[in-house]
Parts: sequence; C-alpha cells; structure tokens
Amino acid sequence: MTTIGEILYSDGNSISVFEKKLLLSHVLGFSNEKLNLTHSKKIGDKDLKNFEQLINRRKNSEPIAYLMNIKSFWKNDFYVDQSVLIPRSDSELLIESVIEYFPDLTKTYNFLDLGSGSGCLIISLLNEYLLSSGIGVEIDREAIKVSEKNKEFLLNKDRLKFLERDFSNYDTSSFDIIISNPPYIPFEEKKDIMKEVRNYEPSKALFADEKGLYFYRKIIENLSKHLKRKQFLFLEVGINQPDGVVKILKNNNFNVVSIKKDISNIPRCIIAERS
Repeated sequence: MTTIGEILYSDGNSISVFEKKLLLSHVLGFSNEKLNLTHSKKIGDKDLKNFEQLINRRKNSEPIAYLMNIKSFWKNDFYVDQSVLIPRSDSELLIESVIEYFPDLTKTYNFLDLGSGSGCLIISLLNEYLLSSGIGVEIDREAIKVSEKNKEFLLNKDRLKFLERDFSNYDTSSFDIIISNPPYIPFEEKKDIMKEVRNYEPSKALFADEKGLYFYRKIIENLSKHLKRKQFLFLEVGINQPDGVVKILKNNNFNVVSIKKDISNIPRCIIAERS
C-alpha cells in the first residue's frame, strides 16, 4: 500500500504538491494539518483510486472547486458544480460595498439578486443582515438546485427564496437593494479565456453579447420600467466596461453613486440609485 508522503511527493505528473494536498485531504476527509502529520499513513485502494481519478481530471484543467464541489466565498464554503459559476474573491467587493453604504446590519431590507447562480452573494448578505429577506432570480433550474443546497447556511431559511425566472422582465419594484454579477465577458474574447474557465464553467454565466453589455442593459431597462421606490443597485463589471454601463445607467435616469476598484485596482463594482 502507498503512503500519504509517497503520493504527495512522487514525480510523474504535472500537479503541484499544494493541489495534491487539497485533493487528498478532500478524499480522506483530513484537515491540512492532519495530512501533514500523517505522511507515513498508508492509503486504502478505494481512496487511492478516488484520488487518482481526481488527479486525472485536474490534468485536463478541470477546476479544483468542481473536483471538490466546494469554494470559499466571504465567510462560508459554498457547494459548487459545473452548473454554476465558481465564486471569485473579486465578487466579495459587492458585499463590502453594500455594507459600506448600509452599515446598520440591524435594519430590515428586501434584497434582490439577479442571476443568483450558486447563491453566494445573497446568502452572504443575508448572513450579515439578519433581519432582512431576499429573493434570488435565476433562469437555470440546475443552478437553483445548487443555490438551494447553499441556503442551508442561513439560520432562518424562510428569509430567502430562489425563483426560476428570466431576470430581464422580473418585477423589481418591491426591493430596496439589488445586486447582480451578470454574464459580462464579450463572446469575441472567448478564445482568450483560461482553458479551465472556457472548458468547464457554464458559458451562459460567463459570456454576453453587445461587447459584454447585453445583460446590464436588460437589467437596467427592466429596473427603470418597474421602479416605484428609491432603490440602490450594485453591479459587478468587467474590465473596460464601466463607461458602457454608466452610459446605460444615465440613459435610464440612474445616478451613479460610486465606482469601486478591486485589489488589482480595476473598477469592479458600480453603485447606482434612482429616486
């Protein structure tokens, strides 16, 4: 039988020791600390076979998050599979921005997440605003199955519902704060995207027409149509897109409050309001 140490430090494949540790810890149910202390422990045939299957998938550039069905975001580890976009740390800027503009976490707000995917955004917000409620609108049924699993992170699950709807015509008039990380990579840039993203993450959650602006236009025009109260809108945007999104916002009588930059100093979150 093979030991943990022999598996981790053997040559013969292109996978880093760090990634091997992640996958082997996942297979064995060990913490990283326990794995480091048990290099001499032998691994059973079943666990070794499962590990080797994951390694082979990783050699084909399948993302670690899908191999382990887990991705850390904000304060939780969210379940993910290939029906949803893998949460990125850049998207945490949306959460930070909402809290910055609405710092009283004891107030009651009605949140709306348009294109909710794994549910990581609205679930993270409702875990901060414990007296608030929300709805995640998602057109893909398989994605909703994932978000329903992740709703287990909420102490009071009745505060959140996920609906299978087209967010471009959903009635948004009853919500105070609206967030969205829509598909925004231009289709013409698909060939330039990393292989593990292009080949495994759902295209419908990544790419958009109109140079990536299609869903921003649909969201903003729909908000303008349904608006009956003062609302705040928090949008994640891609590189070189802020000007186009701002133009759409202004054409629909929204006031751009702020544009926030991510840790790489790239404009990533647009905050807008309309009275």
